Amino acid sequence: MKAMHLTFPRRYFFGPGALERAVRAFPALGRRAVIVTGRRWARESGTLQRLEQLMAAQGLETLTLAGIPPNPDRVDINERAREAARWQPDFFVALGGGSVMDATKAIALAAREGKDIWHYITERPRRVQAYPVVAVATVAASGSEFDGAAVINHRELKAKMPLSYPELVPQIAVVDPELQASVPPYPTALGAVDIFCQFLEPYLLGQGAFAPAEELALLALRLVIDRGRAVLRHPQNLQIRAELAYLAGLSMSQLARLGRGGRFSLHWLEHVLSGHYPEIPHPQGLASLLPAYLAFHIQRRPEVFRPVALVLTGSAEPEGLVAFVEDWLHDLGVARRLQDLGVARESLPILARDVMRYYGWEPDGRVSGPVPMDEADVLAIYEAAF
Repeated sequence: MKAMHLTFPRRYFFGPGALERAVRAFPALGRRAVIVTGRRWARESGTLQRLEQLMAAQGLETLTLAGIPPNPDRVDINERAREAARWQPDFFVALGGGSVMDATKAIALAAREGKDIWHYITERPRRVQAYPVVAVATVAASGSEFDGAAVINHRELKAKMPLSYPELVPQIAVVDPELQASVPPYPTALGAVDIFCQFLEPYLLGQGAFAPAEELALLALRLVIDRGRAVLRHPQNLQIRAELAYLAGLSMSQLARLGRGGRFSLHWLEHVLSGHYPEIPHPQGLASLLPAYLAFHIQRRPEVFRPVALVLTGSAEPEGLVAFVEDWLHDLGVARRLQDLGVARESLPILARDVMRYYGWEPDGRVSGPVPMDEADVLAIYEAAF
């Protein structure tokens, strides 16, 4: 059993009406708040206006920074951090999905410390200061409302890298399925893929045995498969929305990894992909790489996949797992080849090289996986997904 240290949001508001209940707790963080949100959905759905009104009713002053894109970039983060710092906020509110929540954490850190956000990726100081963050999750996906991690792009380097600090764990996390009921089918489906991979990868890479966490991860994988299909058939069903949103937070809480740990692996290949092609949404990159990643590792280490195959397909033989996942991705409407996403074949060797450059964290320089991967292995997965 592996010893671990976990961090959680200080307050977690969950279920229908959670937003109204949570906003009453905001004044404990101060009187001036910066709301960070995406390009369109929050405003067009009326969710942003509703949040602003609820906060005004609590006597809070707000500054809204809208327009956060998928795969937020270092330059944009730094510019928004300077703008926010001039306004002298007490705390930040993220209203959106994973990109918005990651950007908000990064802005809250850069605004408080006054340094380029990339400094925290390259230098990794042990202690930092950041403004408090509230995370209002508007889609069930990344689970970023539950942790202190953020992933940032560097467009000039074509790099996409994570940072993580306990100071960035949201002080208040809000998961209200009423906010998520109007999310369109495509981002809803992509969110299910993100959750699935966030349970699967650490499970496959965990060390040792700890039955409660292992069983929890396997149950979660089965539930995500089922609820991912169900939410597309019944998008207004708040019960299904809430269950999927709960699974998103659980996937990043580390509870399903407790006692075993477990790194991400497919995520690193996707981070490099969307570092070079930032227009590709992160979970779409995962969906496009997932079958090839599974096929590669099942061929080399099938025993690791047998419990997953048994839970999902009813057979302990993992050979059918790839087809099962491919059928699920087709049902969700997110099955895409890399070439369908605008990826050039001649860029694949460059992507593989950069995976080794940025994520070759194993002692021998390889990339973590059920079987640790060298550059040729990574290239083989990209080519199979092309």
